[in-house]
Amino acid sequence: MRINNPKIETVDRNVDSSNDDCSKDDSLTFDALELASQVGYSLAGGIGRKAFVELELAYATKLLSKFNDDPVLRINQNVLLYWKVAYYKSTILRVFSQTIPDTFKVVDITSMTLERIFGSIDEKKKHIIEPAFTNDISFVIISELTALLGQRQAMRQFVNIMNAVLEGEKVTRQILKLGLGEITKNELARLETKGVHYDSIRAELSYKPSVYVLAATRPLDNRYFTYLKESGYLSRYHVIQHCVTAEEASEHLHKDFKLDQATLAQLKTINQRLSKVKISKMLRPSESFMKPIYDNLEALVKDEIAGKSYLNLADVISPRLKDDVIRELVAFAFLRTAAKSNFNNIDELLYNQEDLDFVQNRLDHFVDFTINPLIAEEFTRVSRRKTKKGTVMELIIELLGDGKKRSRQEILKYILSRVQVSIPTIDSALKELVNRQIIKSDTSFGFYSMSAQR
Repeated sequence: MRINNPKIETVDRNVDSSNDDCSKDDSLTFDALELASQVGYSLAGGIGRKAFVELELAYATKLLSKFNDDPVLRINQNVLLYWKVAYYKSTILRVFSQTIPDTFKVVDITSMTLERIFGSIDEKKKHIIEPAFTNDISFVIISELTALLGQRQAMRQFVNIMNAVLEGEKVTRQILKLGLGEITKNELARLETKGVHYDSIRAELSYKPSVYVLAATRPLDNRYFTYLKESGYLSRYHVIQHCVTAEEASEHLHKDFKLDQATLAQLKTINQRLSKVKISKMLRPSESFMKPIYDNLEALVKDEIAGKSYLNLADVISPRLKDDVIRELVAFAFLRTAAKSNFNNIDELLYNQEDLDFVQNRLDHFVDFTINPLIAEEFTRVSRRKTKKGTVMELIIELLGDGKKRSRQEILKYILSRVQVSIPTIDSALKELVNRQIIKSDTSFGFYSMSAQR
């Protein structure tokens, strides 16, 4: 379904060709994520695979209702892709939007003015300019965040309202000219059906968004980054940061990536089927169930902030971080359960060890941006610091460089003799090297060795 309102710019979700080769992440064993992984890889290599998996998980949260036992926790996962300019971010968002069923309306607000985004009144004071967040809009795309931020005053206005939008809170917009409007009863009635309320006496336009924001930006300079961080804007996203390596730059120069349209069509079909699955009961995962994740996440963070006087545990581990972890686990559990039940309705969403393992294998991506954010080098001398995980990865490559197979225990012993680090950090480094195909693992016997490609 497309938006008929001409003031709203819709995203073209017809299957389109872009920048083939497919690769699977062994941890993605269920249809939707496996398909998302393949589509993303065909489009943009490892960068695309990483992004598509996160976007698919965010899409899954759109299909969920509030927890029966915790209606306060926001269930929607907003995603911000954050890496170097010219590496597929807007293309990834555009192509992923094609997999969202037509029953969900999608708008791209990147090129809109603030009045068109948040709502206003026309110059003749006769018609309301509808906001981009009416109750019939499900997904909002921002293909380049910096294009919307503008100068200081505009940025402050944008951020203040968007913080409410990202949390699904009521937006109240009061500007003087709204008090001069002469809006017909028919238009007022039409606005009400879209959840937009106009009060000329109070010069106020109000609405309660229920949208999922999928955004992208290049690394921000210190001015933008500091303001958006301190205002709480960035923490309302699950930020997917990626540092494009020299090897990746070379790969994207020499290798032709072409969108696998057949798999894209399969993913759209799966997403359509998922959209029809209803859950009768969904409880928040218990503290005892989540404890292994929280313990390992805390150990990993403590490793990374050790020696960093400018960071403490409370700077990284926050309720919003915890909520991101919960949302991702629940999204995965939903995709797993839906696939195993052949997309029938679910009486109660139950969590198991597979859900724990999925999140445990990717804990570092929840905190990478907070601990070590990429800052635009053209504006500052601040550069990306080597992480504990990065040091461990170098030591693993050093150990396996002689071509011999080593057991996990041998690797742990070697790493712990060289650097003080937690087991979760070492496991995270091993997983990352396997995913990058720098090393390979024999999961049956727990041995690792250098990849034949090296």
